[in-house]
Amino acid sequence: MPSVILRDTKLQGNLTQKDSITIDGLLLGDIKSQEIIISENGNITGNLTAELNIEVGGQVNGDISSDRIHINKTARIKGKLFHRSLVVDEGAQLEIASTTKKKLNNKSNNVL
Repeated sequence: MPSVILRDTKLQGNLTQKDSITIDGLLLGDIKSQEIIISENGNITGNLTAELNIEVGGQVNGDISSDRIHINKTARIKGKLFHRSLVVDEGAQLEIASTTKKKLNNKSNNVL
């Protein structure tokens, strides 16, 4: 079930969510989830890690890692991005280093 951190909420500490989490408030800490959405009012100081998707419309000071990252025009990001797919809307404010992840190979490389 998706979780929402509301606009006037201020949290300190790391969050782990099984499904999806939307942040509209202030968080000092890291987030791990399947999907993370930082709304226009969201403000995160910490690292974001999601299996599927991260969408940023607010402010993030920290590293962002996901298969897909979408940065909206209202976003302000300072940190490193690790992704397979990256979409950046015109107008986003970025101070980043970006690295494209390759798909992991699950085959064994045993030598006989």
